[in-house]
Amino acid sequence: MVSGDPSCLDRRALRIGGLTVGLYGHGSLGGAMRLPGLGLFACTGEAEPDVRIFLGRAGAPALRRRLHTFTLSTGMECQLHESEAGLPVYTFGDSGMVACSADGEATIDCRHTGGDLLYMLWLAYAHAALRHNAVPVHASAVVCGGGAVLCLGESGTGKSTHTRLWLDNIEGSTLLNDDSPVVRVEHGRVVVYGSPWSGKTPCFRTESYPVAAFVRLRQAPANSIARLDTLHSFAALQPSCPPTFMHHDRSADALIGLVGEIIERVPVYRLDCLPDAAAARLCHGTVTKQRRQ
Repeated sequence: MVSGDPSCLDRRALRIGGLTVGLYGHGSLGGAMRLPGLGLFACTGEAEPDVRIFLGRAGAPALRRRLHTFTLSTGMECQLHESEAGLPVYTFGDSGMVACSADGEATIDCRHTGGDLLYMLWLAYAHAALRHNAVPVHASAVVCGGGAVLCLGESGTGKSTHTRLWLDNIEGSTLLNDDSPVVRVEHGRVVVYGSPWSGKTPCFRTESYPVAAFVRLRQAPANSIARLDTLHSFAALQPSCPPTFMHHDRSADALIGLVGEIIERVPVYRLDCLPDAAAARLCHGTVTKQRRQ
């Protein structure tokens, strides 16, 4: 961890996913707060933070083994390790590290700003938020009629295209987030929050809505939609959660439990679709009918 008493560090408070995030560092945190979208989630007050993230130079904890290697879209090679304490530690080439602690805190040692730091903040937040039944989901989230529909799928499947079709053809539709909204189970409900991580679309909304449905998209020559059973619902939602979680046993166990709670409460559909208005109307009509039952 970053050395020093947290009370002596510079602090900024954020409200993300229904959680108060304390961002700490030596000296000014102005550079981090100027990252796209992040400053919009700043909040005031002296409430004890649910999540603490420390920015600054820190020594790497003792590592037990390497669990996974992956590559960012920028081409940077990254590695997930397990520390001697059994906790996840990420290294990013020679430019940074994200280390998680047993009490849900995270330390980021980053020698760069911009996209690399924004991604590291997302990763640190994701691990810490999991303790509070919250997880960022790779999805495009559209809101209509007071509920949110989260469109799932691999990159290039057409998530953004489909939600744009809602905006163009379904009256009253608005976009909540286009890349990584935060889904949380709270007081027995599944709620989705806007986040500072919205991909290429600058949609940074601090609003939240009950989740009406998850919809896994699949390109097809004709439009059809089907509600999935429990097993297929899990298979549709879990891959859209942070993928590295499944390579770390403790994180995987927590994520599996959370996804199970979510699909108990919210329907999951598979939409085979064309990129046309009829697909948006079919999806909207099906979800709306289900909510009324």
